[in-house]
Amino acid sequence: MVPNLFLLIYTTSDYGFSNNSLVYRQNKSEIQKAVLWTILIGLALSFNLLVFQTGMIAILTYIIITAGLTFLKPRSDKLSWYLGMEFLNLGVALLFTFLFSAFIAEHNYIEPPFINYLFGLVLSSVVLADIFRRSNLIDIKSNDADGNFERILIFIFIMALQWWYLAIVLAGMLIYRLIRYRKFDKTWIISPLAGVGLSFLWLLLMNFGLI
Repeated sequence: MVPNLFLLIYTTSDYGFSNNSLVYRQNKSEIQKAVLWTILIGLALSFNLLVFQTGMIAILTYIIITAGLTFLKPRSDKLSWYLGMEFLNLGVALLFTFLFSAFIAEHNYIEPPFINYLFGLVLSSVVLADIFRRSNLIDIKSNDADGNFERILIFIFIMALQWWYLAIVLAGMLIYRLIRYRKFDKTWIISPLAGVGLSFLWLLLMNFGLI
């Protein structure tokens, strides 16, 4: 199993602890947060690798490149630029994964299966939230707290094959939204469906060793 450590660092720092969409809108606070969290998350997930020369070179180089790319994002808020920059970050992370996956699998304190589990959890929660913001399904400044909480639980229970708990979460969140917001919104359907779909996909990918 390939440990997707670099993708986990990128998605957690840029999507989980800052508003990636506001970075493109030239929000200085979000840009600073994205860079800061890239450094902090990168070191937190790989601090034991820094005692090795290979690990230090890999982690520090990746952090510097990712931080640099964050400063390039605000050049444009067009969808084409957004997709181009995100695919560039994806390509950099995949390149580092290809070059250092064997070293990370052997030396990192987090086992590859758990790295990939966390990566899937981040994708199904905060990365989906950013896609919703870019698609104007939710407000650009929204942290999508309800949706993130819902999709995190969906991911956990699907990965654990706990179908009754999954049903309780889906029903419970619908009731919660009806009580709190009353006025129906299409994200009430899109958010859990996206969470369920991505979580099932991740379950299959991990079980068949494809991720």
